[in-house]
Amino acid sequence: MSSSESEICQFYKNKSIFITGATGFLGKALVEKLLRSCHDVNAIYILIRHKKGKTPSQRLDEFLDCKVFEKVNEIFPDYRKKLTAIEGDLVEPFLGISETDREILKKNVNVVFHSAATVRFDEPLKIAINMNIFGTKKVIDLCKQMENLKVFVHVSTAYANCERSRVTEEVYPPPVQPEKILEAAEWMDDGLLNLITPSIIKNKPNTYTYTKSIAESLVIKECKEIPCCIVRPSIIGCSWKEPIPGWIDNFNGPTALFPASGTGVLRTMLGHLDAVADLVPVDVVVNNLLASGWFRGVEKTKKILVFHCTSGNRNKLTWGMMEDYGVNCFFKTPYEKVFIVPNPHFTSYKSVKYFRTLFEQLIPAYVMDFVLKILKRKPIFVRIQQKIKKAVTILEYFTTRQWEFTNDNYLMLINNLNETDQKLFNFDVKDLNWKTYVENYCLGTKIFLMNEDVSKIGACRKKIEKMKRIQNLAIFSVYAIVFKFILLRSAHFKAFIQFLFEMAIKFRDYFLKSIQF
Repeated sequence: MSSSESEICQFYKNKSIFITGATGFLGKALVEKLLRSCHDVNAIYILIRHKKGKTPSQRLDEFLDCKVFEKVNEIFPDYRKKLTAIEGDLVEPFLGISETDREILKKNVNVVFHSAATVRFDEPLKIAINMNIFGTKKVIDLCKQMENLKVFVHVSTAYANCERSRVTEEVYPPPVQPEKILEAAEWMDDGLLNLITPSIIKNKPNTYTYTKSIAESLVIKECKEIPCCIVRPSIIGCSWKEPIPGWIDNFNGPTALFPASGTGVLRTMLGHLDAVADLVPVDVVVNNLLASGWFRGVEKTKKILVFHCTSGNRNKLTWGMMEDYGVNCFFKTPYEKVFIVPNPHFTSYKSVKYFRTLFEQLIPAYVMDFVLKILKRKPIFVRIQQKIKKAVTILEYFTTRQWEFTNDNYLMLINNLNETDQKLFNFDVKDLNWKTYVENYCLGTKIFLMNEDVSKIGACRKKIEKMKRIQNLAIFSVYAIVFKFILLRSAHFKAFIQFLFEMAIKFRDYFLKSIQF
């Protein structure tokens, strides 16, 4: 398919692009797609900070060694020349960018994608403010100085307004004005701010959604003279098609549920089976970002439009479907290290969750750690359960509620793409087969996160079948012991059995008489 027929490719041709958050999951997918489908871009500048003693250049080399770039490396072996690491940090003054690099960005950059943020839901409020609000302001301030800026694309989240059950594609009034919260964060010490965080965020479930909501209002306020748009993805999951089905590179969000459930260490969590699990593949989000940037950049509108990148209104997936598809996957493509036969389920009842967690997770964890101690090995299972409890508690806010995200702008954008762009930059989820997607998701976590060999799937299946037989035998043995040594010794139980036996004989006699008659 020729890129000359693509309006989106033509828009990005010879453009210089600045990306924040490029080293994250979404950022990697965005860079890869630009290099593969919009190879005629002039340059891509990536904001990278020092981390763990590694320079931005070293981190860029590691970044490009990721498996996600294998396809673009085959097609365009010289793609690395398009990339430049810009040393900086979102929390530093002026983004920590040197004066020399700032001048390069001011003169050359045409498109900015701002996806950098702290996505930890339990992040201390001050850190979340500095990253998600103050960091956004610094990026906007830099954009204002860019001489040839065509568009600024701000990546938000569909859950920025999660206190509302119905969310439209508009920016709502913030819980507090951006300048007020920035001012408070500057003079208030961390301890005090953490202490009063619940009273500050009020009906927001966490600091992430709280700060992302305020960041949106900041964009509206500060970008009146800047061509801008906002994209709100829902829960970003593994890739659907590009560049590899099932590609994932982190355990964030629902991704952690796959290995935790598939290895048997997570058995239950709160969730409504009929509630929408608004997953959206990462490649769908990337294509939406590029299309949104094109739409605003060619000035088809001069408004700051909000685009919901969600799936619930277009192709519904429920948590009940996730449960069914996931359980099947755990036996079709099982993990190598399965501790207990997988049997995960959502429940709407806290009491059911409590007892299942106690008897199927915590008690086995303590028993297995006790065995490890006897074998003079490091106990791990109780610590794993503590991590799972923390992650599950955060996710349960989203698995026990339902939202309607309107998508008028999203559909309008799809309708504005020509036939070539609808294929090259497809972000319409109406044709997504969720069963196949969940299977690829499970397989992706096995390959890319657990680093397991797919050639051993056959052996893994035999192992899990053997575990099922052993488990069934153990359960039968327990029932037999209970029946023989406890119930049969009970006078009440014996009387009950005798009553059932006598009733069965009477029913038989009555049945035989009715036949003779």
